[in-house]
Amino acid sequence: MEIDHPRLRRNKATTFLPDKVFDLSHAFVVPLKHVPIDGLMALKNCSESPLADISIPVCSSNSPGPSSPKGSTASADGSTGETDYKTLTSLPLEEPEMMYTYLLQLSQCYEAMAPNQKVVAFTSDMPVRKAFYGLVYNSTRTGLIVDSESYNIIGVLSVTDFVMVLMKLWKYQQQVTNGDKNENVTTEKLTDLVGCMPVARWKGNSGGNHTIDEHQKLDGDCYREFITVDVKDSLFHAIEILRKRRVHRLPVMDSATNDCMFILTHRRVLHYLWNFCLLLPKPDYMTKSIKELKLGCWDNIVSVDESTTLIDTLDLLIGEKISGVPVVQNGTKKVVAVYTRFDAIAVGFDEKLQQLNMSVAEAVEERRKLFGGVSGKESVVTVQEDSTFWSVLETFIEKNVHRLFAVDDEGSLKAVISLSDMIWYMAIRPDEEKRANNNDKP
Repeated sequence: MEIDHPRLRRNKATTFLPDKVFDLSHAFVVPLKHVPIDGLMALKNCSESPLADISIPVCSSNSPGPSSPKGSTASADGSTGETDYKTLTSLPLEEPEMMYTYLLQLSQCYEAMAPNQKVVAFTSDMPVRKAFYGLVYNSTRTGLIVDSESYNIIGVLSVTDFVMVLMKLWKYQQQVTNGDKNENVTTEKLTDLVGCMPVARWKGNSGGNHTIDEHQKLDGDCYREFITVDVKDSLFHAIEILRKRRVHRLPVMDSATNDCMFILTHRRVLHYLWNFCLLLPKPDYMTKSIKELKLGCWDNIVSVDESTTLIDTLDLLIGEKISGVPVVQNGTKKVVAVYTRFDAIAVGFDEKLQQLNMSVAEAVEERRKLFGGVSGKESVVTVQEDSTFWSVLETFIEKNVHRLFAVDDEGSLKAVISLSDMIWYMAIRPDEEKRANNNDKP
């Protein structure tokens, strides 16, 4: 492989390799010191291709690439010298579809961290209203909850919590309107009480004994535990957690300091894979159409039309555990907008709950007014149903969106393809199929 090809990016997968020693089209070669333990064990247990440790001499300590442990200091002729050796691990690529699986198993989580990563944190005693305003002002969907006394990270506050607040207030208001609630707590007072509630109490992490007030009855549901991954765990382990636990953001923690290094998302993982796509041979599925591969959701597509109420749309997002839903034109299947959980922030605590009765089309317009028509929303990006996997991957990277919509020649919605669908097909699916085949063998 020609490393200095003008169209190929130089990165840590190639820059540390000596010229004309290894062919990256046939093997992965990485510093053994940087291989995550869980990924190494997974490879040894599941891969039929043996791992080989290789030591190569390094002429200069200033050579590019990540640091590696020193090996023997003896020179080639047996005399004592100062030659450093980089210990590497090599994995032959006998199965092209397993390339991205191996890549993520050989990569630690920190390698996917963006250089301009920002983490927003709120103390546990901060009022819920201020915390959500903090999410809006920082243009982020997730914030960490830090104990106000010990400053340990105890949880995550996301826009999903905000949607849950709105829905609970709405349902309480409906109960009052229908006469099911006889308490003297008005909806306006309840809204203010919830807005002043500490985020720890809302998340169910408060300590001590508290008097059960009406506004505290709102947090009776069970919220997800604080799910994290260690910075030295493999990226493959991280995407397995994202998939199995149905979460969209995963805090990456440093076990030595108990600090959060960054928030891992499907977008960051896909961008990490993209950095290596031009350096590795393309699997056969890259040139096949997404319709042939059935990439994403083609049956029972979750969508709403323009006349659907906002409260029903939010209920659908929470019930189906999805981050966004396509809005289709009334009477057709043409996608005219996308409504996400983050867009629900446009309703705001200070607005009347009656706004949840508006149609989702009106909610989209209100969102555009608040965010200037661009910020706070995801653009509707479509691809043809006969597009190749590679072209869809390029579109995801170029447009930087969470989901694409496959349409036919008439513009009707045929499928929804998300970031998680792409990662599943590239990295998780080959591993699942290989494990299934190994289990079927006598």
